Amino acid sequence: MNRIVLHVGPEKCGSSSIQNALSSGSEKLDEIVHAVKLVPDDVRKLNTDSPAQEDIARFRQIIKGAIAAHPGKTLVLSHEMMFKMTNVLVHLSNISHEYADEVIVIAYIRRQSDFLISSFSEFLFRSPKRISETAEILTDNGIDPSLFWGVERHLIAAILGGWKVGRQLSGHLYLNWSKSIPKRTAALAPTGAKVSIGVLPRAGFSMPLISDFLSRAGLDPEAGAEVDRVRNPSFHPSLIEAVVNAIEAGHPMPGPHEANDFFDLINSPEVQTIGPEAPFVTLLKAHIDTVFEKRNVELAGALNLPADYFVPDERIDLPTIRAEIDREANIRAAIPERLRDRERASRAALAQMVWAAYQMQSDQENFSTRIKRFVKTRWGRG
Repeated sequence: MNRIVLHVGPEKCGSSSIQNALSSGSEKLDEIVHAVKLVPDDVRKLNTDSPAQEDIARFRQIIKGAIAAHPGKTLVLSHEMMFKMTNVLVHLSNISHEYADEVIVIAYIRRQSDFLISSFSEFLFRSPKRISETAEILTDNGIDPSLFWGVERHLIAAILGGWKVGRQLSGHLYLNWSKSIPKRTAALAPTGAKVSIGVLPRAGFSMPLISDFLSRAGLDPEAGAEVDRVRNPSFHPSLIEAVVNAIEAGHPMPGPHEANDFFDLINSPEVQTIGPEAPFVTLLKAHIDTVFEKRNVELAGALNLPADYFVPDERIDLPTIRAEIDREANIRAAIPERLRDRERASRAALAQMVWAAYQMQSDQENFSTRIKRFVKTRWGRG
C-alpha cells in the first residue's frame, strides 16, 4: 500500500526530535521511510482557499520526486508550522491522495504548562515584545515584575492576563487542544485523511516518541529504538534569565530564531544540567493544568489517549494561586532592592559580554573552547 504521512507539529511538541530521528541515517529507518522537511515559504503558499496552480505543482513535484527516488518507502512530509494552517493541511492532504492509497496526518500535544515553559525557554525569552508584555500584565495586576524570573512572569501573565497573551510572535494560539484538534480533524474529514494524535512522553507515560510516531505511521516501532532521543535540550534557567535581563537593560541580543548556533554553543552539557523544578514554578504549572484539565480529559477520551496524562499534580484554583503569587512576591521583596538590582545587572552584563565576544570571534574553534569554559564556570553555577 502506498502511504504518505503528514507530520504537522505543532511547535514545541516533539517536532525537532522526530525530524532529527527520521534524518539520522539509521539503516533500519532508511529501509522503510523517507522524510522530507518542507520549506516554510513553500508551505505558506498553500495557506489560502485557492492556491496558485504553480504552488500546487511544486508540491506534486516534491512528492513525485521523493517517491521515484525512494520506491517502496513510506514518505513523510514534515513541518511543525503546518498545524497553524488548516488550509495547508487540507490542500496537502488532497495533493498527497493523488499519489498514495492512504494519507495519515500525525500531530502531538502535551500539557499546557509544559508547552508554555518549553516555548518560553527556547524562543520567547529572546523576545523584547514578550518580555515587555509580561511585565505590563504583572504591573496592571499590582505585581512588581522585577521580583520574578522571566519564565515565572511568562506563566503568571498567562494566568492573570488571559491565555491569548504572547501572540505577537505568531498570531496564533494552539494550546487549547480541545478546540484546535477537533477543528483540524473536521477540516480534514472530507479529504479522507486519517488523523492520529499522540502525547509527548513524560514521567509515567514513557512510550518512546519515535516508536510511537512509527506505530501511528503504520511502520515497525522497533525501527526507531536506536535514535529515540530528545533533540532540543533545555537551556539553563540562569542562561535564559541573563538574556532576559540583558534585553531589559537595553543591550542588543539575538531575537527568536536568530543566532541559534550561539545558543547551541554556550548550552554545553555542563550548563544543561538543571536541578529540580522550583516549588513556585510547580505551583504555577499545577494551576494551569487545573484550568485545562476538564477539556483535556474529554479530548483524551475522544482520542483514546491516557486521561491521567492531563491530570494536574495538584489542583489549584485561581484565588489560591493568586494568593501564592502575592506571598512569593512579599518574600522576595524583603530582599534589599539594591541587592536584587545588582544581581540583575550582573547577569545582564554577563550575557552582553558573551554575545559581544561571539560577534567578534575570529577563530571559531578557539572561541568555542574558551566560551564553553567560561559559561561552565559562571552560568553552570546557577
